[in-house]
Amino acid sequence: MKVHVFLGEFKNRKEATSYTESYWEPEPDETVSEEEYAIWENNNPKWKMESDLNCYLDGDFIETITDDNKFEYLCGMIENPENVKHLKTELESKELILIFEKAINSENTELKSTDRIEYKGVYESTLK
Repeated sequence: MKVHVFLGEFKNRKEATSYTESYWEPEPDETVSEEEYAIWENNNPKWKMESDLNCYLDGDFIETITDDNKFEYLCGMIENPENVKHLKTELESKELILIFEKAINSENTELKSTDRIEYKGVYESTLK
């Protein structure tokens, strides 16, 4: 299985996952009209990364790694860790986002950098 590697600068884990994972705005209370409730339903869930990448993503196959051992984690996920050795310094100050190929709905999807995350390439994963 292939994995797409992205790096991003975020203040903390909460900010990172607010971008890389889908979330729901708080549900309106029972005093809102049916129309307002329908608008809320249509606007949720929100997922900035999916919107920026302009493709369908399945969150079950995406990881956001913010721990100190990001480089070691990445090396454990890549078939040939030598291929990502050049990312070690960057990972000291950036967060790691892994999008496994099963997260992507189409074989023709081309992932790219966004305003928030930088695309670092696709690699063969140790996961099969």
